[in-house]
Amino acid sequence: MSAETLRELILAARLELESHAVEDAAFNADCLAAMLLKVKNSQLHGYWQKPADADFRERFARLIERRCSHEPLQYIVGEWSFLDFDVLVGPGVLIPRPETEDVFMAAVQAISLRPFKDAFRFADVGTGSGILGIAMTRRFNGAIGAMVDLSDTALMIARQNLQRFDEIAPRLSLLRCDLLGAFAPSSLQVVISNPPYIVAGDIAGLQPEVSQYEPIMALNGGPSGIDLIEKLVRQSEQVLARGGLLVFEHGHGQRQQLMQMINSSWSLIKAGNDLGNRERYMILERS
Repeated sequence: MSAETLRELILAARLELESHAVEDAAFNADCLAAMLLKVKNSQLHGYWQKPADADFRERFARLIERRCSHEPLQYIVGEWSFLDFDVLVGPGVLIPRPETEDVFMAAVQAISLRPFKDAFRFADVGTGSGILGIAMTRRFNGAIGAMVDLSDTALMIARQNLQRFDEIAPRLSLLRCDLLGAFAPSSLQVVISNPPYIVAGDIAGLQPEVSQYEPIMALNGGPSGIDLIEKLVRQSEQVLARGGLLVFEHGHGQRQQLMQMINSSWSLIKAGNDLGNRERYMILERS
């Protein structure tokens, strides 16, 4: 890239990303340039005619090279937005996605209709970067929760993110545990989770940003895709108090299997789709 102005450099980077089949190349190039300039994307146009000095060109070229190898933009930038707050992200945790925002808002609606809405205990199972646990305690002042994960890396990142929110930190704990194995019977009112649900044999065929970079532990749902979800439902049946809610994401095409798995201990509150009309989540009530 031998461009003289930032605009020329960014336009050249967009073309380079496109040539490597990076989706939304313009947005990616703009994000990386804005990160180096420490400005928002919306402010980038104000810098377009500024000269691109050697230091900027070198650092920008390294970032573009990383993105051309399909390293996720979010990992390169180092943080990403979820709802109305930002969290640190990196290798070892899933990248926050808009679909999970929709699941959380559906959970909020369901909780708001429950008698326990003003004070309840919950677990964010497979917390990753901690987005669901943080969002829950920010939304409900009477919520006390545990951010649960089996990955030490995920718990480290979740802890760093929790430290950004001093006002809720006393109401959240971090717990290294396999799903809900550490919780006492009937001790929770809400379990929320974005569990692994990709069929093991399908992972290699996903976008390289996912298959090569995001943590396999957070993706691999076993041979059926719902192995971990089945275990989560069984354990939730024990740890949720009667009237408690289980909220979890799942893969498209898995709903019929999941419905067959639900026994008389549960009532279906909602089976929701995402904005693309793909099966996305379920909300169950402990009968």
